[in-house]
Amino acid sequence: MAPRRSPCVDTCLLAACLCLWRGTLGHDFLGPKAPADPGLAPNTVCLTLPWLSRRQLGLCKRSPEAMASALQGIHLALQECQHQLQERRWDCSDLGGGGSSTLLNSPILKRGFRESAFTLSLLAAGVTHAVATACSLGELQSCGCARQGSKNQRMKLSQLQNLSRGKGLPPVPSSLWGEPGPQDTWEWGGCSADFDYAQRFARHFLDPRGKPRDAHARMQLHSHRIGRKVVSELSQRRCKCHGPSGSCQFRTCWLAPPDFRHMGSDLKERMDHAILLRPHNSNSGAFRPRLHRNRLAKHLIFYEPSPDFCEPDLSLGSSGTRGRTCAKGSTGPDGCGSLCCGRGHNMLQERRAQRCHCRFHWCCHVQCEECPATEWISVCK
Repeated sequence: MAPRRSPCVDTCLLAACLCLWRGTLGHDFLGPKAPADPGLAPNTVCLTLPWLSRRQLGLCKRSPEAMASALQGIHLALQECQHQLQERRWDCSDLGGGGSSTLLNSPILKRGFRESAFTLSLLAAGVTHAVATACSLGELQSCGCARQGSKNQRMKLSQLQNLSRGKGLPPVPSSLWGEPGPQDTWEWGGCSADFDYAQRFARHFLDPRGKPRDAHARMQLHSHRIGRKVVSELSQRRCKCHGPSGSCQFRTCWLAPPDFRHMGSDLKERMDHAILLRPHNSNSGAFRPRLHRNRLAKHLIFYEPSPDFCEPDLSLGSSGTRGRTCAKGSTGPDGCGSLCCGRGHNMLQERRAQRCHCRFHWCCHVQCEECPATEWISVCK
């Protein structure tokens, strides 16, 4: 398993700002949002990011708390990229070393590789996921809960809430419940994530402005679109019980953003099955067939075969694989044969501390000692 470099992303101040918002905004999934801290000005966040374009700066000033969430999403996307590709020759460890500005302008994101398409889609997914999560938690003033269901369903939700509080209100008219069926055991309620707002924000923040004029701009837009949509496509239904004495007679349910690891695995699968397309017109960069048609709508596409990433290449922002830890007996991409590109590997002793002689103490904690341990590791030449 290859080591990963710890990223340095421009989220320190933004995270602190976001914490202030979280301290003043309600998190009850059925309750209203509290007003934001009036002393927290947009310039507190936006002017600390000199790399923002004029359009992005305007977006930040309109929704500084959403921008803070978006940059947290970029940080999550970078971590997920490094996790998903930790066994590959290009493992994302060269991304993000200089902050968000360096990440968004990384040389590999300017190319047409399948790895480029994967990273672009993951960045869009990260921004969408983080903003949607912040919306549903009531942390943003620019968005709230998504509207689910009809007026009748919201009336039923009110009845269910009163049941859970033990109030004996008249029953909801049977005409509101519709025909009996499996859907009667739960109804939409709570605070579903506002995926529409999150996708719009991610599009305005990441997408290049204007009509795409070359193959890379088209690939970038397509990758961003897939990344944004995968968040809502993999969304999870979560429910809360209502009824006397915890009987769970009824449930109200809402849509929540998916687990980030699940989302990363889905995009990695799409990367491995990405489709190579050649621009049919060098001037417009248009692809044949059209990207929104049929099977291409859900597939990542790329227009440039990937290099082997074996040797350092500054033009790609790649450090190569020398010094990477490999799995000696593996035949997969993390095996020494593949990862070391035929250069061979060295066996090195690595000393580390591990927990040992653990004892349970009443009550209630476990106390361990640290014992030195030595193991042999394989490192690419």
